[in-house]
Amino acid sequence: MSSHLPSVTLTRWLLQRTKTNRRGFTLAELLIAIAVGSVIITSMLYLVVELLGTNVREERLTQAQQDTRRALDYISRDAREAVFVYANPAAVAAQLTDAPADSIPVLAFWRLKPINIGDIAGCTTDICETLRVRQNVYDLVVYFHRPNNPGDIWSGPGRIIRYELTNYSDLDDQEVTEGYRDPSLTRDGFALWTPDGNTTRGSKPVLADFIDVHNDDLGDVECPAPFLPATTVESNNFFVCVRDTGAGANPLNQSMSVFLRGSTVEPGTGTAVIFGPTSRNSSLPTISTEVLVRGRIERQL
Repeated sequence: MSSHLPSVTLTRWLLQRTKTNRRGFTLAELLIAIAVGSVIITSMLYLVVELLGTNVREERLTQAQQDTRRALDYISRDAREAVFVYANPAAVAAQLTDAPADSIPVLAFWRLKPINIGDIAGCTTDICETLRVRQNVYDLVVYFHRPNNPGDIWSGPGRIIRYELTNYSDLDDQEVTEGYRDPSLTRDGFALWTPDGNTTRGSKPVLADFIDVHNDDLGDVECPAPFLPATTVESNNFFVCVRDTGAGANPLNQSMSVFLRGSTVEPGTGTAVIFGPTSRNSSLPTISTEVLVRGRIERQL
């Protein structure tokens, strides 16, 4: 009987010990656990949000770089077919009555545009005979940079407009475009070209609408020698430097350097994408290329 008492006493002591340990957390312990858990969860959520935001910003930057590259490639291919490049595009743009309003002329040149000889198969006039021999016409092309207004349908701060004045609005009927004058058939030629009449009617589609506008913080673009700026208007986002080593009315335009800076403004929101601690200016997609003009007319050495 006496040997059984210690075991009963030990059992009771263990049960009391177990009940004491099952009393739960104190209020202070609970508050500390909640605080630590909140810090961990908040940090994880912040990391996830930052990763998602970085991914969105990188996609926008990649898209802007691709769009800027495509626009520059198009301009380069277009200018490569030029036969005469104006050292001062503002001079010829001022003669276009239907030039885009509130726009800066950046690049102007004449290029050869192939025609379909089958469209004039039944024509016997002298003009058609000339077209059969040349198999092309001269087109005046002017690139403009125009700022976009807030709330417009355009996605970026500015857009590039490609103005084209072609010879015939209807080649089948040899219907000449209003205001067009063939520079190869005039005494003044390409350099001193003027439109026919008081009205011009060219096409002016938008080539790109994600170009940044002039920013004083970025500084002006400087043309390397022997290139000269093709416009006197301040612009450091769509800029052209023309090689001009000639003199007088017939400059020698052999090549040009085209500079283009895109925009990372999110379409539809007008909000610029900020890449972490760096400024937006350092993340703008900026590219440039040098274009060699294949043909040159009215050059003067």
